[in-house]
Amino acid sequence: MKRIKMNTVSKALLIVLALSIAVQTGYTLVSYVHAQTVAMDEEAPKVPTTETGATSIDQKVIPQDVLNKLQATDSSHFDSNVMKYKQLLADLNVHAKVQQEIERLVMAGHSLSNVLIAFEFLYQKFGKLPELELLVKQKEAGKAWEALFAGYNSGHKAFVPRAFDPDYLEDLMKKPGFTSDDVMMADRVSFASGIDVKDIITSKLESKRNWMDITAELDLLHGTATLPRVQITAQQLSKFVKPGSFTEDKIAEAFVLAQQIGQNPETVVEKMKAGKTEAAIRAESYMLKYN
Repeated sequence: MKRIKMNTVSKALLIVLALSIAVQTGYTLVSYVHAQTVAMDEEAPKVPTTETGATSIDQKVIPQDVLNKLQATDSSHFDSNVMKYKQLLADLNVHAKVQQEIERLVMAGHSLSNVLIAFEFLYQKFGKLPELELLVKQKEAGKAWEALFAGYNSGHKAFVPRAFDPDYLEDLMKKPGFTSDDVMMADRVSFASGIDVKDIITSKLESKRNWMDITAELDLLHGTATLPRVQITAQQLSKFVKPGSFTEDKIAEAFVLAQQIGQNPETVVEKMKAGKTEAAIRAESYMLKYN
């Protein structure tokens, strides 16, 4: 049996956690930390996870009354609107409770495209369920998406990963099936919900529920099981860094944003270098996707 010293494990976890969500997104940035990969015990049994990621679009069911509403509202774009909605449900693995709120808004007469744009923005920001209707109504009152996104960002504090006690992390990593992803998710959920992170972790361990159910119960729109990684190489950093104006932090922000909106990182970097804000880039991308 081959073991790694616990102080090394804790140090590695702290490095990973310190890198997580450095650009207020909930993502982990990974560049030259491959050597910090943690292996608690080479002979430790692999515990299967019950968490789920994106689901198949074919698994998503839209109630008939909602389909009828979409047909009556915009018959010429009915098929494409249904496809876009199902794709969002599948890609973001939307919880049934959250899906019901989306469909309540549609049945109330709100534009599907506005609801989906507002939802994806709030999803990426770990926004709350009541904020969805508020954002849609603000848009329908005549405000532009870019202004709404910028206003939301300025009105919400940027997430900063907390510094966990190494001994506490060490103890958590001994729990069967509990991973560094769970630690980072708990930290992010704690920040968004206002609930103490240790209470979040204790609840997760005792209930054995997945993050999708936990976040839905807390009225958070984001319910993914793990935090995706964004890999940035030294070559990419050196290529895009512009001393004094475009720092490594800005490059990291651009790469994370690119992954979230499904664009090439170089494209997003160039847009940001040209002066476009994160809010403007998101607004442009989501409108193109859902309008």
